[in-house]
Amino acid sequence: MTESEKIMVAGCAAGAAAATVPAVYGFIKATARQPITDKDFLRVENGGFVSECGAQIALRGINLNDDLFWFKKDDLDSSARSYDVFAALESRFGRYGARQIVQKYNESFITASDIKRIAKLGANCVRIPLRYRYLYSKENCKGDIDFERLDFLVEKCKKSGLYVILELHSAKGFQNTDSACGKNEKSVLFDSSKDGFEARNAAVRLWTQVAAHYKDEPAIAAYDLLNRPLNRIADWENKLDTLHKFYRRLYKAIRSIDDNHTVIIEAAGAPDTLPSPDKFKGENVAYGLYSHFHTTYEVQSLLNGIREFKESGIPFVVCKLRAEENLESSLSALNDNGISWLTGDFKGEGLKAAYLYGGSVPEADLTFDSYDTIGEKWSKPLATKNFTENKEMAAVLKKAFKYGAISFGQNEKSEKFKVRFKFGSKLIYGNTNT
Repeated sequence: MTESEKIMVAGCAAGAAAATVPAVYGFIKATARQPITDKDFLRVENGGFVSECGAQIALRGINLNDDLFWFKKDDLDSSARSYDVFAALESRFGRYGARQIVQKYNESFITASDIKRIAKLGANCVRIPLRYRYLYSKENCKGDIDFERLDFLVEKCKKSGLYVILELHSAKGFQNTDSACGKNEKSVLFDSSKDGFEARNAAVRLWTQVAAHYKDEPAIAAYDLLNRPLNRIADWENKLDTLHKFYRRLYKAIRSIDDNHTVIIEAAGAPDTLPSPDKFKGENVAYGLYSHFHTTYEVQSLLNGIREFKESGIPFVVCKLRAEENLESSLSALNDNGISWLTGDFKGEGLKAAYLYGGSVPEADLTFDSYDTIGEKWSKPLATKNFTENKEMAAVLKKAFKYGAISFGQNEKSEKFKVRFKFGSKLIYGNTNT
């Protein structure tokens, strides 16, 4: 990486100031969170993210988990998650009733105050999961998406200065058999069968509606087409070509409506499972990875795999980083190499190292509890104030979010800004005109 490539700026004010101080290099990030405006609209340029006003952005944030925890039902094992729980609710209360209960759960699980917490910690981005069964009242993604909850989150993030990555976590037909997608269901999304064909059509309908709805929204950083494709699928290598062709189809469908937003194409594991850069070079595309970093060797292997794509001009985003044992060194390595990242998760069950907030609430009995009882158990008790903060993780994230910080203080007697750069352990001060 050249010295000029090392300048990463977040925010238009930061971009204007840094441009006048060419002697200072490093990864630069505005410490003040300002609401996102049209000038902050992101696009891919020269291997990174650039705002409409020309500021270079390194996305650093956290995933907003929406898994359904805290339930009991005899025929569901302890690792069951959202799809299985939703199916159990739907069998008792119908699609509408199940969606209303899940809506209550989500409204309590992630609130406007939580968005402010994340921004205050120093993040500039969150990643929000999309599940087809939560979005549609009809099966097969037919009809219109209910955007009420999603619009609420996007607006709160926008006001708090947080970009949003929308990711399809659970598609019709399921892109993997992970517990958070559809563990107890067979994946057919990449099959050549009628079911596979219909599932792919459903995903196209979903993304075209999302793109049409958010095409002019600057707070949306990117559309992440499929979360963890082919994960835990036995014959995944035989379906890789179908995945690549499907990515191209989804990309074209979005571009027929929305020319503005970056599209993230996730690997089916390592970087070498991604489509050839020739397919997307110069097309406002980023490549995505989902990584578990347990050793320094794993971190270095991932970085080596990314470097092979350097000449393509396509940036990488580590969409979800799970590095419970060496989070600090992993984030430092990504920051040093100018790679955008998001950790996981903001909130979850138990005091796990991967959750910023963890805890337990009363279990909902999916067999015997009434509709109102389940709603009560999955409302106020889910508030973050009832959870325990992972202080060790918070300290690491706060430091990583501020990596190479730049802070501004306006001089009341002039139109100059006082600039304070931090690069490693060194501080450099200076003044610059607006």
